[in-house]
Amino acid sequence: MARPSKSIDSDALLGEIAFVRSAIWQNGKMRIAAFVSAATTDPALLPEGAVALVSVTAFPPGVPSRLLIDVPLYARAPAEGVLPAAWLKRG
Repeated sequence: MARPSKSIDSDALLGEIAFVRSAIWQNGKMRIAAFVSAATTDPALLPEGAVALVSVTAFPPGVPSRLLIDVPLYARAPAEGVLPAAWLKRG
C-alpha cells in the first residue's frame, strides 16, 4: 500500500505557475513558464526527489503552446541533466 504524500496537496497545485525544462526546447537549455493543469502526488508514480507528477501547458516564445503530460515537479530547479523537469515558481 502506498503511503500518503506528506509534502504537498495535488489540488493546491492546479493553476500554479511552474518553470519547465524539456529536450524539445533547445535541448533542455531553455526554461519555459507553464501552468499546472493536473497533478498527482501518489508516491508510487513519483521519480526520486519529485514532489508531484504534473501536466502543464507551456507557452514557449515563437511556437504554439505545448501540453506536456506527466512531468516530474520538483521543489527547486533540478540538475541540468534532469529532463523533462518542472519546478514551482516561488516569489
